[in-house]
Amino acid sequence: MEFEQQHPMQTQHIYLSLGDKEEHTKNAVMAAVGDNIRTLHSRLAERGTDCTLEWNSGGHFKDADLRTAKAFRWTMEEHT
Repeated sequence: MEFEQQHPMQTQHIYLSLGDKEEHTKNAVMAAVGDNIRTLHSRLAERGTDCTLEWNSGGHFKDADLRTAKAFRWTMEEHT
């Protein structure tokens, strides 16, 4: 969050993706990821950025190939 505040994203289209189990961990850094991505999504939307937040079933590594494919499809179908 600090990095993005100091170096705002310059693109107009952003696809965010997170597994619904990623924030449910004892690791303090990973436990904050859900709140951070919600905050980032809100900030980007407030700036007028075309941004979507996709919640997926599972943790960080579950179906990474399919999640990446969904992001590419979103980009190609919505923003060409």
